[in-house]
Amino acid sequence: MAEELLLSEEKNHILTLSINRPERRNALNFDLLLGLRTILDGLKENRDTRVVILRGAGEKAFCSGMDLDIRLGEESQEKPFRDAVDSIINCPCPVIAMIYGYALGAGCDLAAFCDFRIAAESAQIGINPVKFGWVHYYKSLQRFINLIGVSNTKELFLTGRFITAKLAKEMGLVNWVVPDDKLPVTTYSLAQEIAQNAPLAVSGTKFIIERLISYQKLSPEIETELETIIESSWQTEDAKEGLEAFSERRKPEFKGK
Repeated sequence: MAEELLLSEEKNHILTLSINRPERRNALNFDLLLGLRTILDGLKENRDTRVVILRGAGEKAFCSGMDLDIRLGEESQEKPFRDAVDSIINCPCPVIAMIYGYALGAGCDLAAFCDFRIAAESAQIGINPVKFGWVHYYKSLQRFINLIGVSNTKELFLTGRFITAKLAKEMGLVNWVVPDDKLPVTTYSLAQEIAQNAPLAVSGTKFIIERLISYQKLSPEIETELETIIESSWQTEDAKEGLEAFSERRKPEFKGK
């Protein structure tokens, strides 16, 4: 199943991984996340692959988020996504997100954990857990703070807006914005440029950069406090209302309960 949901093709030391659920705007599910983690973890023993490009099948969506039939509320339901993004961080190869169309919710998260993000001009990017009554995972918030700063992270997460690729570039959320028809050539040109460099030097530099920003460690007591806040948000009346409103295509009526 994972092989069908995640297509892979390697050429000239560049591995392209395509989220293959175009009928669901390339939404994520557990099998797909497991497949992504397995492939990326396997690159630690692969000396041939030097760069990974992560994209969505087609040109309408990079990834529209998690399947909403996967309900939050249990650690076991969050863990597959957390494991997948950890595999991006720990992958020895740079990972480039090639963003057509929607990069929303967990799709925006997925892109943020990549090493580079190149977006088509028509892309829409955003993450809106507040629209569902949820508090977002603290390590993801930390990633966004490192990428775009405290002020932009608050704007993105507290409004829940979906933004244009142009604004995402201004925030520092994407590296480049290019015309839609130039996205493949721009992405593969960057991948080829990196692949031509000394692979051990590239992987070593990525490793050091990730370790330098991982100094932001929290105490076990604070981590427990944050996890409690997050998990408690999943059990509220507002969280139930957020999902129901989304399913019914109406504006939610939150009551702070």
